[in-house]
Amino acid sequence: MAFLHGPVPSRFERLVSATPAQFERDLRASWPAVSGSAVEGVLRVAGDGVALVIGLQVLPLRRLGLFELPQLGVDYRFEVGDEPARRRLLMLLDRGMQKGGG
Repeated sequence: MAFLHGPVPSRFERLVSATPAQFERDLRASWPAVSGSAVEGVLRVAGDGVALVIGLQVLPLRRLGLFELPQLGVDYRFEVGDEPARRRLLMLLDRGMQKGGG
């Protein structure tokens, strides 16, 4: 999870290892009222005084030997919401989209 000790800015980018379809599926599992689609490259999350637009850009595969990982550039842009509201929404989304690992 990002922004543990600092403010959540109104706009930031992340590099995610997922396909657009995987990202959308996990986002909808975290927040069922998502609008837009990964096919369009734009997803929107709104509620509780916050509006977030998420832009998706497919990047080249990351290769580690014979292993290939999908790469997705994700642009988070909060259109509405103060910093505490942005933090609450981001924590909820990050928790819901978190994958297992070790």
